[in-house]
Amino acid sequence: MRKLQYFFVLAMVGILATGCAESYLEQYPQGSSITESQFKRMDDIIQGSVNGAYPLLYPYGGDHDAFGKRAIDLYGDILCGDVAMRTRNYGWFDTDELAQTYTRKGYYWAFYYSIIRHCNRTINLIDEMGHPSLTVKTDTLDEAAYNNGGYYAQMLALRGWAYSELCRYFIKEGEITTELAFPIYTEEDTKTDTVKGRERATAADVYLRVEEDLTTAIAYFEKYPAERYTKIQMNADIARVYLAYSYLNKHDSVNAFKYATEAIAKMPNTLLPKEDVLTTGFNDISSNNWLWGKEVTVENTTSLASFFGQCDIYSYSYAAAGDIKGIDMLLYDSIPEWDKRKGWWNKYYDMMKAKDSKSADRYRFAPDGKFYSATSKTIMGDRDWLSDDVYLRAEVPYLIAAEAAALRNDLTSAKQYLFAITDLRVVDGQETAYEAWKATLNSQEDMLQAVRTNWRVELWGEGFGLQTLRRYGEVVKLGENHRRSKKEADPTTPRVYTFELPTSEYYYNPILREESNNGAKVLVRK
Repeated sequence: MRKLQYFFVLAMVGILATGCAESYLEQYPQGSSITESQFKRMDDIIQGSVNGAYPLLYPYGGDHDAFGKRAIDLYGDILCGDVAMRTRNYGWFDTDELAQTYTRKGYYWAFYYSIIRHCNRTINLIDEMGHPSLTVKTDTLDEAAYNNGGYYAQMLALRGWAYSELCRYFIKEGEITTELAFPIYTEEDTKTDTVKGRERATAADVYLRVEEDLTTAIAYFEKYPAERYTKIQMNADIARVYLAYSYLNKHDSVNAFKYATEAIAKMPNTLLPKEDVLTTGFNDISSNNWLWGKEVTVENTTSLASFFGQCDIYSYSYAAAGDIKGIDMLLYDSIPEWDKRKGWWNKYYDMMKAKDSKSADRYRFAPDGKFYSATSKTIMGDRDWLSDDVYLRAEVPYLIAAEAAALRNDLTSAKQYLFAITDLRVVDGQETAYEAWKATLNSQEDMLQAVRTNWRVELWGEGFGLQTLRRYGEVVKLGENHRRSKKEADPTTPRVYTFELPTSEYYYNPILREESNNGAKVLVRK
């Protein structure tokens, strides 16, 4: 008997490990399981299926550099050069440092499509049971029907986010024409065994899928609000920010500005205050400027295979043992002395250097002032790995709004949203230097470069670096603290900053597998 994966069990790990489309297209994967008929008779089936989607964001894939979204964030920030690796004691993330991204594309592909598949299945269940419309009067609905409206919103938002993430890696920068991108699978595509694959959609169609999912989700969130939504779940604020970010990445500055400013106006979150810049450790989901994240517990921690297990020297980690993931030297040097964020790096290095310690250089450029354990004051002291993971912060829509305004040469608005952040990042006593810096931003190019620098500094290590490089399209010179021989990041380099579809997709997707070449059948890799 075919079996249906039980949604509380993370058997999705097998999908992520193989990275192949055949696993994605298999409708009822094997694993810790119950029968499909048993599944459909369960109480709270929709709630359980919705809740089961979020653990897919942080599966442990077997390797210590494969732990879901935060691993992918780190892949991209290393690839673009904002994060530098000087040593290779253990080898994790080495391919990213050396810009060998062809080894990663299967992981990206399987990660996002596994989430899309789960969302599609849950949307199917809601459709079968009947979800309320946007026009019905909510006071006429029973509790189950009302709740389904909110669940429908969450799954649409999560699917839209997943497709928007695929755009960042598998679509040429700014490409919104008829250029072929990747297959779109929707709720209708996985209902029967007749669907074995899909053709590649155009880039324009993929972006339309993202926009439709996210705008519809926002409408449902507003129609069916629920107090039970937490920061680990999708909500209208998150959907607005990612919709704005999708528009920014396809160079639609008008809609990017519209949705970013709407998000700012409606979200309850505030920017990280000046007094907390160097004190949070970016390790607590309760921080008011966090919109979305993972609350790490004893039950869901991936231990050493985690962001803090790779980057925090105060956790028992690869970073503490010598594999520093540090800020690029030239990026660090570009941070002015008035900027309090410069203290996000080199905290331990500066202290040990003052003591003339021989171990000082080992921890140079480490993010020990930004990402650090909440419980440990000593190197490798935290062996619980319970620091929370940040996915999205309130600062993001401000940067989207600032860049979108600068692209339209609206310098007044660009300054308004950029300075909202930088005003909170000034070292006490450095106000004059800060005002002098602000006075230099008198042209569109100056504003765009200032926004770019703030994307790279403010969100260092949070997964926005690669797309910032791609979006600006300019070569970035890298510091000497990289292992890669070529000390620059060139977003126009083929097969590095825009991924090809994995070979497995062509192999297992019969629609893409073969094309005619003068009458012969050939395997095609585009």
